Amino acid sequence: LVAIAMASRRALVVGSGAIGLRTTLELLRQNVSVSLRSPRSPLHPLTCSQGAGGIWMPYSCNDARIDRWSKETLDELLSLHQQQQQEQSKEKKSIEIVSKIVLKESHGGPSVDDFTSDTYHSNKEGPLPAWTHDPRLNFQHLTIEMLVWQNNVFKLRIPSQQSMMDAGYKHAWIFNTPVVDSPKMLMNMLEEIKSYDKADINVETNHEYQSVEEMVNDAKALKCDYVINCTGLGARQVCPDDAPNMIGARGILLQFDRKDCVRQIQHMTREEQHLYQNDNVSISVGEGLWGSTTEPAYVIPRGDILTVGGSFLKNDDTQEIRPEERDRLLRNASNLANIDLTQSKPIGEWTGFRPYREMGIRCEVDPVYNGNDSSSSNNIRVIHNYGHGGSGWTTYVGAAKEVTQLLRSNVSRL
Repeated sequence: LVAIAMASRRALVVGSGAIGLRTTLELLRQNVSVSLRSPRSPLHPLTCSQGAGGIWMPYSCNDARIDRWSKETLDELLSLHQQQQQEQSKEKKSIEIVSKIVLKESHGGPSVDDFTSDTYHSNKEGPLPAWTHDPRLNFQHLTIEMLVWQNNVFKLRIPSQQSMMDAGYKHAWIFNTPVVDSPKMLMNMLEEIKSYDKADINVETNHEYQSVEEMVNDAKALKCDYVINCTGLGARQVCPDDAPNMIGARGILLQFDRKDCVRQIQHMTREEQHLYQNDNVSISVGEGLWGSTTEPAYVIPRGDILTVGGSFLKNDDTQEIRPEERDRLLRNASNLANIDLTQSKPIGEWTGFRPYREMGIRCEVDPVYNGNDSSSSNNIRVIHNYGHGGSGWTTYVGAAKEVTQLLRSNVSRL
């Protein structure tokens, strides 16, 4: 009966970033009709999802549900990657698996007491995040010496042992994780949405909603029963009561040509350089000499480019990369990616604003527009799905499933 009821429902989804598109897809797959609206294309420079590094790793997202949502996203990304490996079209391939290395100054991992405690083995509790226990990631916590020793086999292009030790890094995490080629994935999702007869799409309206009430009025005109608010940072305008919780966390990137940029690993001979050609590695650091929590340093291979970042600056609305920031990004390119800056220059740059919410992701039914008002003027139900911070591509599948479950639960009560 619920499935039949779902098929009779229609939702207005607002937003065409990773969250909005994947939420639209989840609803369509559950046989819900969808009107998708957005002021600008998924590939517009102001769409945070298209410029993001796209790596799967929970980051700067304070929400108890993130473990479940990130696992559901990982499930789908690994499945899609396996499917894409069997396809011939390179244009469709939007996911690759890379080695992820996080440099650490101190150990910070499980102690002998942690390993021998019943709680650690039964509940996976301990100093490491819960997601690190997923066996598919092959997560390891190593010393720098162990990392370099292992790399004699994998031949990854990583900083030399001497340069990492000189910078104060003695430990590292390493695991295998998906990286999404963000622009390709966005267009793949939009193409799939267009394949549904139950989809009505306009993602270049050039109009930004000013309030939830305006969304509700449009939903009525479109004969929708639900509004799904996936406006990201735009929620500051749409939901003024929640605006103080919404923060634009500014991120900056330089982009290098992944194939043609020249890379020279310090402290290695020319003969040794030729042995280390595997560039399927992402490296990040958020502490010590090379990085910090507000100015993390990282390199992520994504499609045809190598992205070098970064920053996590709250309430900084500067659109351009400042000269001193550019200098720091270039140092990151040299330190982490071994890019020879005398022979290789950036081919692009990007500034984006992560939709960070201090109280955690807002994925819930609106307390006012919840369908409990018997008056005909207020029978549209609104579900919010925004505030994913730096974990949009890590949570987008799980959050979409959560929205669909909220809608399903509402339908089942009718």
